[in-house]
Amino acid sequence: MFLGLGLILTLLITSVFHTHLVNVEAEKDRKVLDGVVVVLDAGHGGKDDGARCENEKEQDINLSIVKKLQKQLQTKGAEVILTRDGKYDLASANASNRKREDMKKRMEIINADKVDVFLSVHLNSYPNTSVHGAQAFYQKGNAVSETFAKLIQKHFKVLTQTKMSAKPGDYYLLNNAKKIGSLVECGFLSNPEDRSNLKSPSYQEKVAQCLCDSIVEYFDFLL
Repeated sequence: MFLGLGLILTLLITSVFHTHLVNVEAEKDRKVLDGVVVVLDAGHGGKDDGARCENEKEQDINLSIVKKLQKQLQTKGAEVILTRDGKYDLASANASNRKREDMKKRMEIINADKVDVFLSVHLNSYPNTSVHGAQAFYQKGNAVSETFAKLIQKHFKVLTQTKMSAKPGDYYLLNNAKKIGSLVECGFLSNPEDRSNLKSPSYQEKVAQCLCDSIVEYFDFLL
């Protein structure tokens, strides 16, 4: 009888220990952004180059940053949706107003039910070529969007030493977004130093890392 009880007790302890090991392994396998759906919008595209300076086109650099960010986010478990993955816009061939249709289709992707957060990636330009730095914009009156943008700006300040702050932005995507997100200007093509950095793949990787870290920190903040 005592032998039987001992055997049962041993089996129970072994079972509990095994369950604990399974849970530990499952926790180790879990990635920080598992279950999170992110939309990345590379601004402009097609005939709409965005800002241009010398031989650099905003639409190309935007897409390069987005693709680097996509890989970083995927390694952390996120599902990533791109509004574009090439040099094109989203308007149909016979669109009467390409820009309007393009923006509406981007908006549909961003506002899809399963989406958790979005980033619209852009570059800036200004007549005063001394102006430089990166900046995050948020939906006016949306406190959560503001919190997210301020996290991005914190990381931008470390990378670019900019004195800029996150600001509400009067942009179509932000004004019509039903999801939390930010429109980011990753630097000024009009500024020689920013332009030199932005066309460098290694610097683009650093910009992408800033944005990736911001998304991770945002979801840590929510938890």
